[in-house]
Amino acid sequence: MASMMVHALPFSPLAAKSGVISRRSIAPPSCARLTTGSALCLKQKTPKMSAIQSTQFLSGEGINFLKLGVTRSRYHQRSASQLGVRCQVAGAAVPDESSSRIHDYLPNFTDKSLPLKLRALCFYLWTYVLAVPLFAVMAVLQPFVLLFDKQRRTAHHFVNRIWATLTTSLFYKVEIEGLENLPGPNEAAVYVANHQSFLDIYTLFMLGRSFKFISKTSNFLIPIIGWSMYLTGHVPLRRMDKRSQLECLKKCLDLVKNGVPVLFFPEGTRSSDGKMAAFKKGAFSIASKGKVPVVPISLIGTGRLMPNGLEDTLRPGKVKIVVHPPIRGNNPDELCQKARDVIAETLLKHGMPVHS
Repeated sequence: MASMMVHALPFSPLAAKSGVISRRSIAPPSCARLTTGSALCLKQKTPKMSAIQSTQFLSGEGINFLKLGVTRSRYHQRSASQLGVRCQVAGAAVPDESSSRIHDYLPNFTDKSLPLKLRALCFYLWTYVLAVPLFAVMAVLQPFVLLFDKQRRTAHHFVNRIWATLTTSLFYKVEIEGLENLPGPNEAAVYVANHQSFLDIYTLFMLGRSFKFISKTSNFLIPIIGWSMYLTGHVPLRRMDKRSQLECLKKCLDLVKNGVPVLFFPEGTRSSDGKMAAFKKGAFSIASKGKVPVVPISLIGTGRLMPNGLEDTLRPGKVKIVVHPPIRGNNPDELCQKARDVIAETLLKHGMPVHS
């Protein structure tokens, strides 16, 4: 598809009646922006427009934008899934996505039917049925793991992978692209991925790498599952506690220096509206100080199957993992920017929304 050049133009209420608008999102500074340039989205038949505001484009002062009278971001997602979206990032054209393909990956926040609730209940029951005997295996292995493999704990991670694979195989399919970009099983790296859903960790276990991930302290108290996280050596964090944050980062740095890969969700928490948010720089500081590569990963589809806030429902569907080539560098800001750009570009190609 040929690249498009769209200039910022004044907007009038008359243009709104035609049903065709253009919207340019403003790219914020540092790693919070999408790319070096701006992300441009074209929508057709945008419904319920009101109070449209327009500012003239002035070099160095601003970019033309429209403020729509749609107050909930979830409404935007439903519109996108129904009508289709074309996006252009920093002058590079992104292929159009059919509405059916977009629907494969965008969350559906309105469907809370009984069958979806029953699927979620079956998912949780099945994962606990599997977890109980597997946790017993981990408990038996624990003395040997601490004696021979205290840092990496490969045996425990293998048990976790079995648990995740058996759990998810009955409920959704996982496709992995870019396995050749994964560092070796015994190589340290900082893996970073977008965070959409409770299902993200289950899905990432499919990669077969014995990474440690960060989770809030309360999760380690969950019977069986939280205890297995403790045995595996994942890193606890008390949110909003600066001392805990520093201890967490120190622990992660020690892990990568000892050859153990670490997984971060740089957004800090799951997306509340299906859009990837700005990245925090902690993961990239670890990679820079530990002199290990950053491996960006795009997770596509988990947010549609089980959106954040709707963990009592589970939709059928598919999930895709895209592993991007490793990124190396000594500047955390640059690493953060490059990782977010490559993840965001892949999400946009699959019709998924990204905060600018």
